[in-house]
Parts: sequence; structure tokens; C-alpha cells
Amino acid sequence: MLLVAKKRVPQQSFYDQQRARQKVANKKMTNRRLAARKLTLMGAVLLCAMTAIVLVAHFAYVVDVNHQISARKQELAALQDENKHLQLEIASLRSPQRLEQAALEIGLQYPGEDQFVYLTAGASGN
Repeated sequence: MLLVAKKRVPQQSFYDQQRARQKVANKKMTNRRLAARKLTLMGAVLLCAMTAIVLVAHFAYVVDVNHQISARKQELAALQDENKHLQLEIASLRSPQRLEQAALEIGLQYPGEDQFVYLTAGASGN
């Protein structure tokens, strides 16, 4: 019969076990630090992106308001020009020469001598 020795699995010493545990703990800590750094970086990028979006939106609003102001100024200038034109037209329509011409065109005549009534102040008519 043949005797065979069993292979012994070398057992780790206490020191080796502690070192293995420390490696695992260090790896976990490194992963946590890395995750924290990534999270901090992502937060900073997100903050910068949000700030940029707010600034762009604000400047777009300012540009829109300036455009509206410009349009209202043009509208005001056009209305002021129209107002001047209408004021001149009113002045021309009120002129005595134009009124006299319009009256003659519709058939009115100058009064005759027999159509005048003379009034005197303080005269009693009885």
C-alpha cells in the first residue's frame, strides 16, 4: 500500500489576514473618495451650467425688452408724425377762406342789404 500525504493549504497568519483586510478597507475608502470627488465635480459642473442658463435667459430677456422699446419708439414717432399732419389738416379746415369757399360751393350767398338788422344799444323800441 501506498501512503500519500495530504496537501496542506497554507493558512494565513494573523498578520496576513490583517493586511488583506486593510487592503480591502483601503480600496473601499479609495472608491468612496473617488465617488465623493466625482460627485463634487458633477455638482460644480451642474452649478456652472445652471448659472450659464440663467445668464443666457436674462440676456435674451433684455434683448427682447430692448427690441420692444425700439418698436414702441418707432410707433411713437409714426404717431407723432400723423398727429402733426392731422393738426395741419385741422388748421387748414378751420381757415375762414376755406369755410367761405365751402359755403359758396353748397349754394350759400352773401346777405343782401335788405337782410341786415341794425341794433342800437340802449334804444327802447315802444
